[in-house]
Amino acid sequence: MRFRRPQLPQFGSHRSEWAIGRNIPEWAHNHDQAGGAVKSIVVEAHPLVRAGATHVLQALPAVSQVVSVEPGEALFENLAAHADAELALIGLPLPGIDDIPALTRLLRQPHPRHIAVLGESDSPAHVRAVMQLNISAYLLKSYAGKLIAAALELVLAGGRYVPASIVLARPDSPFGITRAGNDDCAMLGLTQRQYEILVLLSRGHPVKTISRMLGISEATTKAHINALYRRLEVRSRTEAIFVATQRGAMLMSHPRLVEPPIHPEPSRLVHAG
Repeated sequence: MRFRRPQLPQFGSHRSEWAIGRNIPEWAHNHDQAGGAVKSIVVEAHPLVRAGATHVLQALPAVSQVVSVEPGEALFENLAAHADAELALIGLPLPGIDDIPALTRLLRQPHPRHIAVLGESDSPAHVRAVMQLNISAYLLKSYAGKLIAAALELVLAGGRYVPASIVLARPDSPFGITRAGNDDCAMLGLTQRQYEILVLLSRGHPVKTISRMLGISEATTKAHINALYRRLEVRSRTEAIFVATQRGAMLMSHPRLVEPPIHPEPSRLVHAG
């Protein structure tokens, strides 16, 4: 893919995303790495993007060292030499090699513990193909700096970060709603749309945001909320979430979905325009 300058990392637009955690307690975000002992790697061909990503990593309290590695013929050797790093943030596309073969090769050799991708493509098929390689996060270069930082903090705590376009995807996929939705919808007596909204409510999103994410009107969203409240015999989102989880709902097929911690808030890297 050819890099287009208008799509340089704005790191200034905010898009609601999902983070998939692994039963991470709140204290896990302040584990022993919080003392600033984490080594991280940045791989990015474009100097401006590389500088921005480096700035985000340097702002994380847990990170003590950021090593910049330019993609090229020695890329895989250089990454293997830094296999002691906790995190590698890899910008896609990589020049001269397709994304999936490159990541597959990387994961077959000694590599940093967590691999996060900073990509240009938001194609669900592309993101899904990347995440199926057991990548820890897929982030877009247009994201706000604070969103990237929060997602990387979640990754360092042992979680995964998946774009909302994949989590809410209708087709069957490891990250789609169908996988968990079928069982949970039947158990709770909800329609798939009501279940989608329940999951979004559990993330704390307001009605306006939910409507925008699902492409429906606020009035329609409110109607679905009222219907799912009646079905669950509750009067608030807090009660709805409690009742659903008490009945065994997995909320997107994972024991717990965790929003990235937003602390501290780093400055935005490169302002759009």
